[in-house]
Amino acid sequence: AAIVGAPPGHVPSSTNSLLLTSIGANAQNGTHTVTIQQLATAQQIRADALTSTTSTLDSLGIPAGNFVLNGKTITVSATDTLQDLRANINAAGANVNASIVSAGATTHYLVLTSSLTGSANTLTFSGSNTIPAALGLTTGGGLVKTQLTAAQNAVLDVNGITGITRSSNAVDDVLTGVTLNLLKSEPNTVATLKIEPDLNAIKTALGDFVESYNELRSFFTEQRTPSDRNNDGRIGDNEVGPLAYDQRLRDITNRLSQMVSTSVGSNADGFRSLSQLGIEVDSAFRLSINDATLDNRLLSNVGEVRKLFGFQATSSDSRLTITSRTSATQSGTYYINLGGTDGSGNVISANVRATAGTGTGGAADGSVTVSGSLLTGATGNSTGLGAFFGGTAGLGPVNDIAVTITRGLADQFYDALQEQSKPSSGGLATAITELQLQNNDYSTRVAGIDSRIVTVRANLEARFVRMETALAQLETLRTTIQSFIDSNNSSN
Repeated sequence: AAIVGAPPGHVPSSTNSLLLTSIGANAQNGTHTVTIQQLATAQQIRADALTSTTSTLDSLGIPAGNFVLNGKTITVSATDTLQDLRANINAAGANVNASIVSAGATTHYLVLTSSLTGSANTLTFSGSNTIPAALGLTTGGGLVKTQLTAAQNAVLDVNGITGITRSSNAVDDVLTGVTLNLLKSEPNTVATLKIEPDLNAIKTALGDFVESYNELRSFFTEQRTPSDRNNDGRIGDNEVGPLAYDQRLRDITNRLSQMVSTSVGSNADGFRSLSQLGIEVDSAFRLSINDATLDNRLLSNVGEVRKLFGFQATSSDSRLTITSRTSATQSGTYYINLGGTDGSGNVISANVRATAGTGTGGAADGSVTVSGSLLTGATGNSTGLGAFFGGTAGLGPVNDIAVTITRGLADQFYDALQEQSKPSSGGLATAITELQLQNNDYSTRVAGIDSRIVTVRANLEARFVRMETALAQLETLRTTIQSFIDSNNSSN
């Protein structure tokens, strides 16, 4: 932004002292002039001076009771002090900020400031006026007694359109995608706001995309590459990558490879694919940036670069606004036909066609679900496409509203990865659940095998003990026989 148009003898303030701007992704390129005639302010009033902040209000001549401030009831008890009253007001949720200004040891003012700016947000007292009048906030007739700051709207001129008023100094509905934060009024100064894309930031983001994509490809390759998994110094026939035969990884890899090679035919020539943009795909489906080509594309038509990546939706009828889409929604041109609106403005029936003139009259056929003014594609390539029809009540049939959907690469990447990364129902979560079930099954089977091993071992040990006992008995018998034989031999 730059300061221009200051009259002779006037020294304009710097731009940043007048306003700050926030630019959204939907802001349009262009140059705008802004003059701040008046800032929005919040009403501020004060009470009469009290001699103490800690003495009871009753002792200071303020009676106990209730009063209503901005629709909220404030209760004053006989033991409350000025500090208590301040706390009670701040806790009431009345959009009022209460504070105490001490001008001297015995001169203390209760100051009330509205939390909302704008002329419509004045402080209001209702109900009994006894306490507000005793405090000196209001007159005997219930009017504000001492106003320090009046409530007023912001007034600004934009692009030569004068007298634009808003209740807030944060103005976000004058220029699409632009929030003007007004800081200082200076009627004799014109600020020029120039909106243009940050090409360096765009190129950095594209570089980050390429780097992230290549890291993902490297991870996939690593998971499918054989390695020395048992650390014996060689790669055996069975030492394949941990996910070498995983069908889900194979499907994701193939899907990514398809997307980086996708062409968006509705874009201008030179902006239909990553390769035309200067983001080249090698034989291993890794990406690299041709800086000269990419710089040329960004400088020549950054809008087409945005279209290649983003989601775009247009409608031939300003009354129909595209509100949503799902992963099932495909790029293309669709013709929406309405059966009209009823006395409340709700759509009576609707259908969607791929060819103009084939759904005239908007008869319901299941291709669109209707809920009031909301339409949702239910079949075919338009499945999940959401739209809002803002037509008036009592309309007759509206035919062939052409809706063109363009799903860029980033939009497609988002859906593909989102389908896999959903916390509970995505492909990865499902794979983890399956592996956990398999692991639990294997653990159960291992535990069963361990249990059987213990049983078999116990049986074998018991048999061994019995065998040892039998051998001992046989040895005893042998010894006895041998002794008998030896005794007989001696007798003979």
